[in-house]
Amino acid sequence: MSLLRGRVSTRRLTPSSGDIAVSESAGSLRKLRFLPDSRIGQAVALTLFLTLTLGMIMPKLAGAGFLLTSLLAIIWLSVTRQWSLAGLSPLERLILAAVVAYVALWLWGWMINGMSEHGADGAGRVLRQLLIVPLLLFIRRLDDLETAWWHGLTAGALIAGGYAWWFFLTGRIGEFELRVGGTTNPIYFGGVALAMGLMLIPRIQDVRLSRVTRLLALIALLMAISASTLSGSRGAWLALPVIVVLYLLTLGASQPLRWRLGMPLAMLAMGAAVMFSPITPMSERAAAGISDLTALVQGETAEDTLGRRANMWTIAGEIIAEQPLTGAGPGAFREALLNAIEDGRIDETYANYRHPHSQYLSALTDAGIPGLLALLLLGALVFRRHLKLWQTGLESTRLLGWTGLVSIVVLATMALTESIFERNTGIIWFSLFTALTIGLVHARRRQELDQTDRKRLHSLSVIVICKNEADRIGRCLDSVAGWADEIIVLDSGSSDETAEIARRYTDKVEITDWPGFGIQKQRALDRASGEWVLSLDADEWLSAELRAEIEVVLTNPEPFHDAYHLPWLTHAFGYPLRFGHWSRAPLRLFKRKLGRFTQVPVHEKVVLSADSRIGHLEAPLNHLVYRDIGHARAKLDSYARINARDRFDQGKRAYLPVMPLARALFNFIDNYLLRAAFLSGRGGWIMSQLHAWYTYRKYNYLRRLTSGP
Repeated sequence: MSLLRGRVSTRRLTPSSGDIAVSESAGSLRKLRFLPDSRIGQAVALTLFLTLTLGMIMPKLAGAGFLLTSLLAIIWLSVTRQWSLAGLSPLERLILAAVVAYVALWLWGWMINGMSEHGADGAGRVLRQLLIVPLLLFIRRLDDLETAWWHGLTAGALIAGGYAWWFFLTGRIGEFELRVGGTTNPIYFGGVALAMGLMLIPRIQDVRLSRVTRLLALIALLMAISASTLSGSRGAWLALPVIVVLYLLTLGASQPLRWRLGMPLAMLAMGAAVMFSPITPMSERAAAGISDLTALVQGETAEDTLGRRANMWTIAGEIIAEQPLTGAGPGAFREALLNAIEDGRIDETYANYRHPHSQYLSALTDAGIPGLLALLLLGALVFRRHLKLWQTGLESTRLLGWTGLVSIVVLATMALTESIFERNTGIIWFSLFTALTIGLVHARRRQELDQTDRKRLHSLSVIVICKNEADRIGRCLDSVAGWADEIIVLDSGSSDETAEIARRYTDKVEITDWPGFGIQKQRALDRASGEWVLSLDADEWLSAELRAEIEVVLTNPEPFHDAYHLPWLTHAFGYPLRFGHWSRAPLRLFKRKLGRFTQVPVHEKVVLSADSRIGHLEAPLNHLVYRDIGHARAKLDSYARINARDRFDQGKRAYLPVMPLARALFNFIDNYLLRAAFLSGRGGWIMSQLHAWYTYRKYNYLRRLTSGP
């Protein structure tokens, strides 16, 4: 590796002020150039409302609403040249990358395995998932959709329940006999209805809403449960225990005891009533499922749908065992199923099936292990996106985040026993729920941060330590001057104009010796008087967006957390670097009386009292980590020496000659591949090499210390 031989280019790659301005804008929701016309917003709101309200009972309406909104998004983004990912967090960028990766792997599995006719039929369906990208980029720019979202969920749950009761009470017999299937089949009708109902829980317990609104949401939830019950769809109900746990950790955590315990008990009671009610299709199907499961455990033949699924899963497993890495492509399962019928292993009724009734097995048979990993990554990233909202200080976004959590949990659970991407209905509702919930969170967050009538209730001290930072200290202090209640700067004997520049922003500048990072930052903390402290380095600065998000915390009478991590947006060599170890989120904002700095010479951190609640803000903290390659190598080499000595003093040793190289290679793989630094382009490549070089130097120095003089 050239980086280990010191051959990294030493040309100056300091980003210009224009580069930084562009990068900062890319990290800011508040700097979107403009929003769609209000008439466009009204048209989308009406389409969204009708899609949610009637999409499960009127044929083709959900698909038409999805495609119409996506087409409008593509046209608007193209005409206005707004196809930028500006404002998306690294996690959201990974979500879009996972969508593209899953579709690409599916197409790859189809192409390398003969491009079967079944694959041709499914290609158009799978490609629809790519519409998540324009839909999300468009929805996040609309300010008037949240009302349509909540009203659409309420009306959709009410109408689904009303339709199900009409079907049941009139004694109708449909394609699935007594089971209510809506416009598709009972699995999707019951699953989507249940998801819509559970999404409304925040409306039921939000005391800021009128009693009529809350009562209507409660009735809608009960009607959605009715619709799911009368559909006889069992798979979606397996998500209920997970949702109960999520409620306790998120939505219910800040609720009074009657809600925190009452709602989970009510959900579990409803689940039990649904499964064992003797008058609905669900009880009969639940009993059949239990009977099948018992038979399978005892090694006997199961006759109901679970037994049939077990047979199909066995056939899918045989395909996967033969081609685990690439899969056998779309259509391979159908062919294997017909061969099993011909061999007499299963009866001819299986000829009606085309997929293994598990999306996870479908991913494996279509595209192998990479396809499954892409699918799991997509679901996990969407889940993580909404779960993180409970770490922020923005309350309104949390309620929308709950709807995202419910939708992904219900759909992921349904995917255990149904190949949801093998039907247009599954792809449509997955894509709608994914793009809408993330986009609506963006819009709500932008509006919440734009409020200007806040009154700060907690004082803030900013502390900065520095030495020879005349070219960077000004930007750091300018980003907090006139906003922070107090700015404290400790200068360790700079030989340039650092101290003079700092005095332009604050009269609390002190010249000291250099005892190490941890001790110096603790000195600055000891001089602070604010209730909250923001610790900055001279090469960091706040954007208006981050100031606004911190302001939300400080205007809350009782902030949700006692400290917050601030995610770095690292600028280096002319590139914004959103992925890799350098994009982590250090803990920088905390209550002064609860925190202290570790007394270490380098890589210090804030330590809080044991019972402290720690959150995570979303707006990035800008970080100009290196001036150029030469500065990077000198800084990293200094850190490597200090870190090696610190490790040696702690009793750590490096005996094997291969250890420095092995550690460096692992560090490169960790950053560039596992932490997705490759998504940052050339900047990610350079930084990955530099950090691998740093790791090599650190363990090489440790090995020298281990070997002695």
